[in-house]
Amino acid sequence: MKEPFAIDKDVLRQLHVINSLEIRTDLTVQSLYAKAVLTYSSYYFRKRYLEERINEALDNRDKELFKTLATELKAHLDRYKNGRTLYENGYNLYLTF
Repeated sequence: MKEPFAIDKDVLRQLHVINSLEIRTDLTVQSLYAKAVLTYSSYYFRKRYLEERINEALDNRDKELFKTLATELKAHLDRYKNGRTLYENGYNLYLTF
């Protein structure tokens, strides 16, 4: 399993390429990095929250809540299964989850 909040090596490589371009600005690289951190943080926070709530529902034998939360977790994972592309000043940064 990937470490939560760890930036994917391919993402770091992409940021390095953008950073090495002559026409790039520090603000563009910093903005892409910040967007990546926020996107990863949001994804992993929501995933962990739903997993914890599912475990509580199981402990409490609450079948309806379990079904609702499991459906919500599946939808969350499906939204990110193809990754995300972030954009800033004509540069793209592809994130995987």
